[in-house]
Amino acid sequence: MKTPIIAALRKYFFLAPLLGCLNNPAANAQVTVTPVVVTTNINQAVHTRVKPIVNSTMNAIVTPVVTSTVNANVNTVTASVNSVVPSILIPDINIDVNPDVNVNITGIDRNEGSWFASIKGEKMRIEFRGDDENNNWSSSSDFMLNEFPSLPRGQKGEFSLKREAGTMTFTGKFDDDLGYGHYKFVADKEFNDYIKSQGITGDDDRNSFAFFVVNLKKSYVEMLARNGFKDMSRGNLIAMSSMKIDEPYIKMWKENGFNDISPNHLVAGKSMDIDAAYVKEIRDAGYKDISFNQLISFKSQHITGDYISGLRKEKNNGEGGLPPASQLVAYKSMNIDAAYVNSFKAVGYDNIPYNQLTAMKSMNITPEFVKGYMDLGYKDIPVHDLIALKSMNIDGAYIKSFEAAGYRNIPARDLIVLKSEGIPPDYIKGFEAIGYKDISVHSLLPLKSLGITPQYINGFKKLGFTDIPLNELPGLKSTGVTPEYVASMQGKGFKSNDLRKYMRLKSAFKDNE
Repeated sequence: MKTPIIAALRKYFFLAPLLGCLNNPAANAQVTVTPVVVTTNINQAVHTRVKPIVNSTMNAIVTPVVTSTVNANVNTVTASVNSVVPSILIPDINIDVNPDVNVNITGIDRNEGSWFASIKGEKMRIEFRGDDENNNWSSSSDFMLNEFPSLPRGQKGEFSLKREAGTMTFTGKFDDDLGYGHYKFVADKEFNDYIKSQGITGDDDRNSFAFFVVNLKKSYVEMLARNGFKDMSRGNLIAMSSMKIDEPYIKMWKENGFNDISPNHLVAGKSMDIDAAYVKEIRDAGYKDISFNQLISFKSQHITGDYISGLRKEKNNGEGGLPPASQLVAYKSMNIDAAYVNSFKAVGYDNIPYNQLTAMKSMNITPEFVKGYMDLGYKDIPVHDLIALKSMNIDGAYIKSFEAAGYRNIPARDLIVLKSEGIPPDYIKGFEAIGYKDISVHSLLPLKSLGITPQYINGFKKLGFTDIPLNELPGLKSTGVTPEYVASMQGKGFKSNDLRKYMRLKSAFKDNE
């Protein structure tokens, strides 16, 4: 499938002559969509980062660079010390589209050099090159064959092409449909003076070569001024002319409410083939207040009216049920379509919020994944818990390991807490072995977070404290009361059967220790 930028390049193939002429001798057009999913577990939080990046770059004398970056950060907080698991999903999606026209023509004289030509049908492609090592460059451009009424066939001769920007004289010859020789370009002083009189910034006469190649005309400059584009840079003028941005195209944008559209925007929009029909299609689908940058992002992600309508139909949403434009870009970049949305209905999940669907797809959560939990007896797990379960790699084997330890039907959220705190079945068994039965997950959390172990408790048992309530253990550990501390105090005459007195003693004299 052709990307929008590649299609644009083929449509405007005449830009090839400008490749490297002013910037880079090589042409490239690329669109890369890179979904990057990074999952980490830090401080009891699961962070899923989805970063599809769309870069569209066309290098030539004219370099429209359209960069659309989508950052979708989905944060699911999975546990806290008091065993409360907040249901927090925060999609943070930013669209940054920066259409940039870059024309760099200083430093190289291209008004004279070599030429190589090939004729195909009604067109002739001419490659221009520098003649010496200190002036090493090349570019190619297409011309209509009828612009050259007489070509030197079989023997050396001279022919020329005159345009408003100047005259290019060629010497050389053609053998069949291939030609080569030397050229010299002479800028038209009157045309250059006219350009300067129009407030076009940039004083390097070498712009004239670019003006010639894109066939810039006074009438085009007048048209731009008539439509509000005055005092432009020469780079923008060359870019707009090369992209054939005409008056109807400019008026189309203004008629659609984009009154402050810039030359860079026009170049980006034209290179992406965004026209009135596409603007209407997206607005009719529900995005009536869409911005220019969002339109660029939509087009780069191949978002169509049918795609939007399909999502609305499958989710049974009305007009107000559509996600923000920026979120839809992330949605599409994750390849979420109506089929994906509809597939969850079979396992009982209907009308899943858009932001949760994005998170689910980024974590590769499928109906089969959900069904696996259903087969283990887990019904109606909230979506945010499904995301946490997947991000924590909690599977059937993990659940069964607790069943083997006597813990059955552990709620999904408790499983998340156990995994996030790194509590294994063996840890629980160690407490059971010294008499603590049926410990709740709520009670396990402070034990694990404070590093309380069966060995710690056995130390007190050796001192005669055989029945320490489970809820007292966190207090002992947090105040620094250890079996060694109790034995030391007993040796100094502080003897008691109540461990809480040692806690008060520790607190009262901790500064004097």
